[in-house]
Amino acid sequence: MTSTPDRSLQRRIWALLYTGGRDFTWGHALVVSVIIASLVLLAIETEPSLSPVVRGRILVIDAVIPLLFCVEFVLRLWAAGADRRFAGARGRAVYLRQWVVVFDLLAFLPELIVLILFPEIWATARWVRLFRLFRLLKLFAMFPAFREIGRAVRDAGRRLAATAAMAGILLFSAAVLLYVVEADAQPDAFGSVPRALWWAVATLTTVGYGDVYPVTALGRIAAGFVAILGVGLVALPAGILASAFAERLGPRR
Repeated sequence: MTSTPDRSLQRRIWALLYTGGRDFTWGHALVVSVIIASLVLLAIETEPSLSPVVRGRILVIDAVIPLLFCVEFVLRLWAAGADRRFAGARGRAVYLRQWVVVFDLLAFLPELIVLILFPEIWATARWVRLFRLFRLLKLFAMFPAFREIGRAVRDAGRRLAATAAMAGILLFSAAVLLYVVEADAQPDAFGSVPRALWWAVATLTTVGYGDVYPVTALGRIAAGFVAILGVGLVALPAGILASAFAERLGPRR
């Protein structure tokens, strides 16, 4: 039994736009190019020295890009019927519940709604631009290597959660410790636990901005101990992820 022309077209579009396969198609390349162009324009349009003419042209392109993503999404939703998992109304509902599809919608729908309903604020509302960052997450679905990273993170989820819990405990403990020993000497920087948390974050993450630091002898001893713990805390997630990658890639070898 031969396929109808509509069914054949549906399969071709699905093969071209489906982001869960192993092949990187020219359709994916086109979507990636639009994503990169939109993010480059996002950076350029924040430059205050742009001439009105250039800014106006950028805004025109900015207005077209959400429409392109909308067309791509509608085509992919229609073509999803070529996959047995997503055939019919119930299958489409399953497809729409995927996290990748949710990010697809967030990448263009909020900005498109503002553009259509509130065009007078669209060009100046900075918060609308934040939704363009979801377009970066679309890249994770486009490239198989990114999906491998996601699977490795999922495999190591419990260990990473335990590490995050331990980081929270150390962070709070360090803030309380420095509050106790430094509050009298530096009430502005360490006069409360919330104030001391900024120092704890900068120290445990090994960033060390240097804007806040202990000045008492006991405070410096405590800070040195916290800094040493911070080195191990930063290295631990990297080791967990490396182990997860090795476990996932090992059977393939």
